[in-house]
Amino acid sequence: MRKVMLVMLVAVMALSGACATKSQETVATGAGVGAVVGGVIGYLVGGRSGAAIGAALGAGAGALVGNEVDNEQKKYATQEQWLDSQITQTENLNQRALAHNQAMEKKLAEMRFGGKRMQAMAKQNKLQASQLAQEKAKVEAEQASTKELMAEVTKEIEQTQYILGNKKIESDKQKQELLASVKTLQERQRELESQLNVLAQLPINTM
Repeated sequence: MRKVMLVMLVAVMALSGACATKSQETVATGAGVGAVVGGVIGYLVGGRSGAAIGAALGAGAGALVGNEVDNEQKKYATQEQWLDSQITQTENLNQRALAHNQAMEKKLAEMRFGGKRMQAMAKQNKLQASQLAQEKAKVEAEQASTKELMAEVTKEIEQTQYILGNKKIESDKQKQELLASVKTLQERQRELESQLNVLAQLPINTM
């Protein structure tokens, strides 16, 4: 395991050192970090072959995050303006996710009740196919919207973590705001994951 990690760390340094421009450095650092994380996870799951696959996948994902961050930063005249925009974007997403999660608590309670009611109707041969299809469509719609928001939250977490880990942030205030926002986003992420699990286990899914 130590040898695997050592090889990956050397690859990160080699990638960063070989870059001619800031943009290349950003992409290479993202790829390298992604390779290390993906490789370690892959090793734990599938040994050496798993490490190779995980490193390749992680490198691709990490390079993409680094490239997106670099391109976004270029749109602003100063780092301060860019980070302020990033903080605002993260806070807005936090609020959207919070509103979604609060609304979903009520919806899930209604879906549980509706599922049990339909199970009772099915036992009495009173449930129509159109009723069941309509209720299942509601569940599928909520799953789709929750997955979409989950993808947004996950992407924002990855980008913010990349900024914190790879950009020299001059303002301590901005750094602390980013740290706080990503921590809150991770809480929202866990709530969304829990909701998806509940949606998948609703009684209506087995009908």
